[in-house]
Amino acid sequence: MRVPPVYRRWVTCPVPRPQASLRLFCFHFAGGDASIFRLWTTQLPASVEVCPIELPGRATRRAEPPITQFPELLEKLAGMMLPFVKQLPFALFGHSFGGITAFELARWLRRNGGPMPTRLFLSACPALHLRQAPPSPITHLPDTEFLEEVATRFGTPREVLTSDDVRDTVLPALRADLSVGESYRYQPEPPLDVPISSFGALQDPEVSQQEAEAWQHQTTRDFRLRMFPGNHFFLSAERIRLHKAIVEDLQLPAKKGG
Repeated sequence: MRVPPVYRRWVTCPVPRPQASLRLFCFHFAGGDASIFRLWTTQLPASVEVCPIELPGRATRRAEPPITQFPELLEKLAGMMLPFVKQLPFALFGHSFGGITAFELARWLRRNGGPMPTRLFLSACPALHLRQAPPSPITHLPDTEFLEEVATRFGTPREVLTSDDVRDTVLPALRADLSVGESYRYQPEPPLDVPISSFGALQDPEVSQQEAEAWQHQTTRDFRLRMFPGNHFFLSAERIRLHKAIVEDLQLPAKKGG
């Protein structure tokens, strides 16, 4: 990718595929990082170049100050992604917090005359027009209370949240991302002229099937809903079925051997 190195801090490409016909940009959930899509880079067909997004304040960018306001995040991210989305056809995949980012990036590109994605994949993310009131703020709480609220809201196992590793490495990024979420305000715009696939989980305490299905009102094109087993974090457990759905919806040849 012939772009300055600073851009590649944001748009990672662990397995470059120069012959790919499409790029899939992947946006992580709150507190996550680009590594959650590591297996995607080799398990999707060779025609897809997977480009996970790495936000500041975590993993390889842990030394950088995190962004805590959604308008700032969107403007910086969009500017860093423009060189990439102009090179190849592309699709956007976002899980939970990443779904908000992917959706608003598509609308930013439309407002600014940029190229549009071939498809938008929104996973564990409620249709945002249904939740115009901001979520109850929790990022001001002390660590113990904050993590308890996270466990209740998203169904995250409490033993995971109370581990030393989470407190040392994930907590700062989680606070930053949820601050971004608390600052987000949905603004009505016309539906996108982009097909949308919505993925939900049957035992998700945060996003109901009705909220996942309501994304159909944000597109003038094809809409598909799939519900998977599991809770809000079905991303890893259902990876194979997610990949199958992505390949089907992008109308790509399946990866040989699986």
